[in-house]
Amino acid sequence: MLKLNMKPTGWFQIGWSGEIAPGQAVPLRYFSHDLVAFRSADGRLSVLDAHCKHLGAHLGHGGKVRGDCIICPYHGWAWHEDGSNANIPYQDKPTGAKLRKWSAIERHGLIFLWHDPSGEGPRDGWELPDLFADFPEGVANEADYYPCYPQAVVDRPGEHIHPQLMMENTADSVHFVFTHGAPEYPQLTDCRIEGNRLRSTMAFKSPKTGEFALFNRGIKPNVGLSFTFFDGNNVHYRLILTATPIDDEAAHFRVSYFLPRDPASPDTMPLKLRDFAAHTAELFEEDARIWRHQIFVQRPVYAQQDIKGYTMLRNWSERFYEGEAGTSPTPFVETL
Repeated sequence: MLKLNMKPTGWFQIGWSGEIAPGQAVPLRYFSHDLVAFRSADGRLSVLDAHCKHLGAHLGHGGKVRGDCIICPYHGWAWHEDGSNANIPYQDKPTGAKLRKWSAIERHGLIFLWHDPSGEGPRDGWELPDLFADFPEGVANEADYYPCYPQAVVDRPGEHIHPQLMMENTADSVHFVFTHGAPEYPQLTDCRIEGNRLRSTMAFKSPKTGEFALFNRGIKPNVGLSFTFFDGNNVHYRLILTATPIDDEAAHFRVSYFLPRDPASPDTMPLKLRDFAAHTAELFEEDARIWRHQIFVQRPVYAQQDIKGYTMLRNWSERFYEGEAGTSPTPFVETL
């Protein structure tokens, strides 16, 4: 059984790159830790523990960025982007104190934070996928897509939903009919584990021809993170769906859509695509309305077609819950 907790291992989204400008500091809270994210004047991003080692002021609330340091708003202590105490304005030498520096990277305009309950850094074999290069069925150039932020994103902080519920969609083809109104039952045509990643493909048939006309291709590098490529007749878009634990009670859900550029309007998203982007919030709600009231059943009564996909998904998920089972915003039971 899955040892569900809100401190899984892996990469998790903590924002969009466009939310933090050079010289700006932003307070964050994830995995029950208070954090501060800031950019140096030349744009380098750093994420540190938020509270000044001096008297505990939160650097993200009123802290100023100066060069490659963040300055405490309380007594002016400077903390370098590597976490070291760089300066005390009323003392000749800084202390040897150091704030924890968190591993963070930016990819496709999203900011990802590495979380490991042991406190160790990123592991080999746990690298993030590339949304445009890692789908062999449709390798693409990122420049051929509009940036996701700010026009084509869904932002839902403070949801009392466990991230595992989002991952369950990987094996759940039938819900597309009842939850999202698909006209035909899609088929889970591929589900396999490659190293640390889970790959899946759902194929949707055309009601007119009975042939497969749309494919939902997914790469999951860890719990709480899903890279998806929708590929079909006149449909070619990509998205990243994320769920990042805030604490034991809530998670931050985000969806980032990457829509193909129109050659006639390469710099401005056309109205048709803006209308689609506006509709994506309702697409998320169709799932979230279920998730908010759902319980997680460790030993479900499966339909015959569920067994292979769900068994693989849950076996794959086990590796990310390295600690003991803990508090969850989604109640979980062994069986019903």
